[in-house]
Amino acid sequence: MSEDQLLLSELFISWLPMLIILGVFWFVPLFVIGKSNKVGKNEKLAWILATLFVSWLSFIIYLLLAPLKPNDK
Repeated sequence: MSEDQLLLSELFISWLPMLIILGVFWFVPLFVIGKSNKVGKNEKLAWILATLFVSWLSFIIYLLLAPLKPNDK
């Protein structure tokens, strides 16, 4: 293996666990909102989209305020 390939593989291996942890940390709010029975489908989609784009701030607001409308199961 060349020196560049070795450096690249070492860099990937050293950062991979941290990237996995950050990925899981990022998906936790999406999973919690997706599994929630507090809100209906339309509101759930809105909260998931807000969480994708604003992340943890919208998740905290979700935990404090949801449901905004009656559940539309």
